[in-house]
Amino acid sequence: IHNGADDNASGTSGVIELARYFAENGVKEANNFLFLCFSGEELGLIGSKRYTEYPTIDLTKVSFMVNMDMIGRLNAEKKIVIGGVGTAPDFVPLFKSITTGLCIKLDSAGVGPSDHTSFYLKNIPVLFFFTGQHSDYHKPSDDEEKINYDGMFRITRYIESLITSLNDDGKLPFTKT
Repeated sequence: IHNGADDNASGTSGVIELARYFAENGVKEANNFLFLCFSGEELGLIGSKRYTEYPTIDLTKVSFMVNMDMIGRLNAEKKIVIGGVGTAPDFVPLFKSITTGLCIKLDSAGVGPSDHTSFYLKNIPVLFFFTGQHSDYHKPSDDEEKINYDGMFRITRYIESLITSLNDDGKLPFTKT
Protein backbone atom coordinates (compact mmCIF):
# COMPACT_ATOMS: atom_id res chain seq x y z
CA ILE A 1 0.00 0.00 0.00
CA HIS A 2 1.33 3.40 -1.00
CA ASN A 3 -0.62 6.03 0.94
CA GLY A 4 1.34 9.04 -0.34
CA ALA A 5 0.71 10.96 2.87
CA ASP A 6 3.04 13.79 1.89
CA ASP A 7 3.20 13.40 -1.87
CA ASN A 8 -0.39 13.98 -2.72
CA ALA A 9 -2.40 13.87 0.51
CA SER A 10 -0.72 16.85 2.22
CA GLY A 11 -1.40 19.19 -0.71
CA THR A 12 -4.89 17.83 -1.23
CA SER A 13 -5.62 18.41 2.47
CA GLY A 14 -4.32 21.96 2.09
CA VAL A 15 -6.67 22.59 -0.84
CA ILE A 16 -9.64 21.27 1.14
CA GLU A 17 -8.71 23.41 4.15
CA LEU A 18 -8.38 26.55 2.01
CA ALA A 19 -11.79 25.86 0.46
CA ARG A 20 -13.30 25.41 3.93
CA TYR A 21 -11.68 28.59 5.24
CA PHE A 22 -12.82 30.81 2.36
CA ALA A 23 -16.32 29.30 2.38
CA GLU A 24 -16.75 29.95 6.11
CA ASN A 25 -14.75 33.14 6.77
CA GLY A 26 -17.81 35.41 6.53
CA VAL A 27 -16.18 37.64 3.91
CA LYS A 28 -17.59 38.39 0.46
CA GLU A 29 -14.39 37.95 -1.53
CA ALA A 30 -13.59 40.38 -4.36
CA ASN A 31 -12.62 37.47 -6.62
CA ASN A 32 -13.90 33.98 -7.27
CA PHE A 33 -11.76 30.97 -6.37
CA LEU A 34 -11.45 27.53 -7.92
CA PHE A 35 -10.17 24.73 -5.71
CA LEU A 36 -8.81 22.00 -7.97
CA CYS A 37 -6.90 18.77 -7.44
CA PHE A 38 -5.22 16.97 -10.29
CA SER A 39 -4.02 13.44 -10.92
CA GLY A 40 -1.30 12.09 -13.17
CA GLU A 41 1.35 14.64 -12.21
CA GLU A 42 4.18 12.09 -12.12
CA LEU A 43 3.13 10.76 -15.53
CA GLY A 44 3.57 14.14 -17.22
CA LEU A 45 1.20 16.62 -15.54
CA ILE A 46 -1.71 14.81 -17.17
CA GLY A 47 -4.54 16.26 -15.05
CA SER A 48 -3.38 19.88 -14.91
CA LYS A 49 -2.37 19.88 -18.57
CA ARG A 50 -5.78 18.51 -19.55
CA TYR A 51 -7.51 21.17 -17.44
CA THR A 52 -5.51 24.02 -18.98
CA GLU A 53 -6.19 22.69 -22.48
CA TYR A 54 -9.94 22.30 -21.80
CA PRO A 55 -10.70 24.70 -18.93
CA THR A 56 -14.10 25.22 -17.37
CA ILE A 57 -13.49 29.00 -17.25
CA ASP A 58 -11.72 31.59 -19.38
CA LEU A 59 -8.05 31.23 -18.37
CA THR A 60 -7.31 34.81 -19.44
CA LYS A 61 -9.31 35.90 -16.38
CA VAL A 62 -7.31 33.78 -13.92
CA SER A 63 -5.22 36.03 -11.70
CA PHE A 64 -2.84 33.40 -10.33
CA MET A 65 -2.52 29.72 -9.40
CA VAL A 66 -1.37 28.32 -6.02
CA ASN A 67 0.09 24.80 -5.99
CA MET A 68 0.68 22.86 -2.78
CA ASP A 69 2.66 19.74 -3.57
CA MET A 70 4.28 18.03 -0.58
CA ILE A 71 3.65 20.50 2.24
CA GLY A 72 3.53 17.86 4.98
CA ARG A 73 7.15 17.56 6.09
CA LEU A 74 8.04 20.97 7.50
CA ASN A 75 11.37 20.31 9.23
CA ALA A 76 12.79 21.65 12.51
CA GLU A 77 14.23 24.68 10.66
CA LYS A 78 10.67 25.37 9.37
CA LYS A 79 12.02 25.65 5.83
CA ILE A 80 9.62 25.93 2.92
CA VAL A 81 10.44 26.62 -0.70
CA ILE A 82 8.07 28.91 -2.56
CA GLY A 83 8.53 28.74 -6.30
CA GLY A 84 7.12 30.99 -8.98
CA VAL A 85 7.68 34.25 -7.12
CA GLY A 86 9.14 35.79 -10.28
CA THR A 87 5.97 35.15 -12.31
CA ALA A 88 4.19 38.30 -11.07
CA PRO A 89 5.76 41.60 -9.98
CA ASP A 90 3.57 41.74 -6.84
CA PHE A 91 4.74 38.42 -5.40
CA VAL A 92 8.18 39.23 -3.94
CA PRO A 93 7.09 42.49 -2.22
CA LEU A 94 4.10 40.63 -0.77
CA PHE A 95 6.29 37.88 0.69
CA LYS A 96 8.56 40.47 2.24
CA SER A 97 5.57 42.26 3.83
CA ILE A 98 3.96 39.28 5.60
CA THR A 99 5.60 38.20 8.84
CA THR A 100 5.77 34.49 9.52
CA GLY A 101 7.80 32.12 11.64
CA LEU A 102 8.67 30.08 8.58
CA CYS A 103 12.12 30.01 6.99
CA ILE A 104 11.14 30.87 3.44
CA LYS A 105 13.34 30.22 0.42
CA LEU A 106 12.04 32.07 -2.63
CA ASP A 107 12.54 30.70 -6.13
CA SER A 108 11.57 32.84 -9.11
CA ALA A 109 11.09 30.00 -11.62
CA GLY A 110 7.59 29.33 -12.92
CA VAL A 111 8.44 25.93 -14.38
CA GLY A 112 9.02 22.94 -12.14
CA PRO A 113 8.11 19.29 -11.68
CA SER A 114 4.55 19.91 -10.54
CA ASP A 115 1.10 21.05 -11.72
CA HIS A 116 1.81 24.79 -11.56
CA THR A 117 3.87 24.39 -14.74
CA SER A 118 0.73 23.76 -16.81
CA PHE A 119 -0.64 27.14 -15.70
CA TYR A 120 2.66 28.96 -16.12
CA LEU A 121 2.79 27.73 -19.73
CA LYS A 122 -0.59 29.47 -20.23
CA ASN A 123 0.92 32.78 -18.99
CA ILE A 124 -0.69 32.62 -15.55
CA PRO A 125 1.36 33.67 -12.48
CA VAL A 126 2.01 30.69 -10.20
CA LEU A 127 3.12 29.97 -6.65
CA PHE A 128 4.45 26.55 -5.67
CA PHE A 129 4.73 25.57 -1.98
CA PHE A 130 7.03 22.66 -1.11
CA THR A 131 8.60 21.48 2.15
CA GLY A 132 11.27 19.43 0.41
CA GLN A 133 12.35 15.99 -0.70
CA HIS A 134 12.74 13.14 1.76
CA SER A 135 13.76 9.49 1.78
CA ASP A 136 10.10 8.36 1.64
CA TYR A 137 9.41 10.14 -1.67
CA HIS A 138 7.41 7.79 -3.95
CA LYS A 139 7.74 4.93 -1.49
CA PRO A 140 5.19 3.02 0.61
CA SER A 141 6.89 4.49 3.70
CA ASP A 142 5.37 7.95 2.92
CA ASP A 143 2.80 7.44 5.66
CA GLU A 144 0.69 9.65 7.91
CA GLU A 145 2.72 9.27 11.10
CA LYS A 146 5.57 11.19 9.41
CA ILE A 147 3.40 14.21 8.60
CA ASN A 148 4.00 17.43 10.52
CA TYR A 149 0.37 18.48 11.02
CA ASP A 150 1.25 21.67 12.91
CA GLY A 151 3.57 22.60 10.05
CA MET A 152 0.84 21.98 7.47
CA PHE A 153 -1.50 24.18 9.51
CA ARG A 154 1.06 27.01 9.61
CA ILE A 155 1.71 26.77 5.87
CA THR A 156 -2.01 26.75 5.05
CA ARG A 157 -2.63 29.80 7.27
CA TYR A 158 0.26 31.56 5.54
CA ILE A 159 -1.24 30.80 2.12
CA GLU A 160 -4.61 32.12 3.35
CA SER A 161 -2.95 35.43 4.29
CA LEU A 162 -1.23 35.65 0.90
CA ILE A 163 -4.46 34.99 -1.00
CA THR A 164 -6.33 37.49 1.18
CA SER A 165 -3.65 40.13 0.52
CA LEU A 166 -3.92 39.58 -3.24
CA ASN A 167 -7.71 39.38 -3.28
CA ASP A 168 -8.39 43.02 -4.18
CA ASP A 169 -5.59 43.41 -6.70
CA GLY A 170 -7.54 42.11 -9.68
CA LYS A 171 -5.66 40.19 -12.34
CA LEU A 172 -1.93 40.08 -11.70
CA PRO A 173 0.37 40.79 -14.64
CA PHE A 174 2.34 37.74 -15.80
CA THR A 175 6.13 37.81 -15.96
CA LYS A 176 8.03 35.17 -17.91
CA THR A 177 10.92 33.65 -15.91
